[in-house]
Amino acid sequence: MYTEEYARGDGLLQRVDPRAKVVVFICAVLAVGLSRSLPVLLALYVLTVLMALASRLPLAFFIKRVLLGIPLFAGIVFIPALFLIHGKPLIEADLGFLHLAISDNGLISLAIFVTRVSASVSLAILLVVTTQWADLLKALRVIRVPSVFIVVLGMTYRYIFLFLQTVENLFLARSSRTVGRATEAEQRRWIGSSMGTLMGKSFKTSNDVYQAMVARGFTGDVYTISDFKMREEDWLFVSLSVVLLALALLFDLGLR
Repeated sequence: MYTEEYARGDGLLQRVDPRAKVVVFICAVLAVGLSRSLPVLLALYVLTVLMALASRLPLAFFIKRVLLGIPLFAGIVFIPALFLIHGKPLIEADLGFLHLAISDNGLISLAIFVTRVSASVSLAILLVVTTQWADLLKALRVIRVPSVFIVVLGMTYRYIFLFLQTVENLFLARSSRTVGRATEAEQRRWIGSSMGTLMGKSFKTSNDVYQAMVARGFTGDVYTISDFKMREEDWLFVSLSVVLLALALLFDLGLR
């Protein structure tokens, strides 16, 4: 809900054609995935942050969505490999039956892995935040995403808010009719019955919505009123982005 407000702004990326953004951001994610040097990955991440600032996104809003969770989970995933990478030992611990050592190569690999994940997720968030959802789904057709996938994704995004409101109404109705504190068994039974009610309502809503769509001429594709048109500025954005990404990959090869 909040990203739609930023997507309607007047920043740098908001003015770019959604199809150009999708292609450029896919290339950027591929460049991040292929890069193996920490300086290049840090430069790409800094470039992503600068693009967020140029798109008039609050810096705290953009960074918190990535740095508060992604590096932590990425670090947890990488911890087992941290002790298996050989190199100059920096931290050692002898547990008697097990000797653990963290090498310089292990710490560098951890930094590269976390930076790569952070940069990739930042690019994905930047694309979503600066593009209206309907335009983003329509732009996915340029990379030949199946229409059924786009329809399901669009309907999921639209109706998840409806069902969240239904859940809120269920809790509000129970709270307004409850006097005192219910036992744990009663609470578990109510949660189970609420889950069943919500599931039944979701199935019924999906059938009703589909029948309504078919009655109005739905044939498997969704059309929007927005009409995309590549301008000179869009082609310039694509060209500069491709050149910068190519230079980054060449510089990365030179550092290996």
